[in-house]
Amino acid sequence: MQLLKLLLNGLLITLTLFFSANSAATEKEYMLKAGFLYNFARFANWVTPTYHNDNFTLCSPDETFINIADVALTKRSIKKRPLVNKHISLNSSSLTQCNMVFITSKTYQDWVNTPGLTYQNILLVGESDGFIENNGHIRFFLSSGKVRFEISPNNLKSNGLTMSSKVLRLARIVDG
Repeated sequence: MQLLKLLLNGLLITLTLFFSANSAATEKEYMLKAGFLYNFARFANWVTPTYHNDNFTLCSPDETFINIADVALTKRSIKKRPLVNKHISLNSSSLTQCNMVFITSKTYQDWVNTPGLTYQNILLVGESDGFIENNGHIRFFLSSGKVRFEISPNNLKSNGLTMSSKVLRLARIVDG
C-alpha cells in the first residue's frame, strides 16, 4: 500500500512538472510570436487602413495568447496608434474591430469551421498546417527548433494588404 502511494505521488509530481514545462514553453513561444506579430504589423501596408477607437487592434480567439500578448506588447504602437490586444469570438461583428487576427493551433479548427467570414483589410496570421491554403496570409512554423514564417503575397493582395520587401526577404514565399 505504501509503495502504491509513493508511485502515485511520483506520477503526480512528474505530470505536474511536465505540464508546467509545457505551459512555460507555450508562454515563451507565444511571447516570441507576439513580437513577430508586432513587426508584421509595422511592416504591413493596408490599402484602406481602418482604426477602431483610433487604436491598432490585434485580435485572437485564444484568450491565453491575448493574455501573453498583453504582457509582451505593453505600451507599443503601430503606425502611431496605440496597440490594443483583444480576445474575440469568430464572428463578423467581432472581426470588424480587428486590424490583425492571430489564429492559434488551439483555435484553428473553429476558424476553419466558421465559413463566410471576410478578412478584407485584416492581416491574418496562423500557426497550423493548411492555414495558407485556407486563405491565411502568414503562417508560423518550426524549423530546426526555431520559429520561422511563410507568407502568401497573393492572399495578402486579395484582402487589400501588402508586406514590405524587408519582411518578404526573411520569409518563405508560398502561393495561396
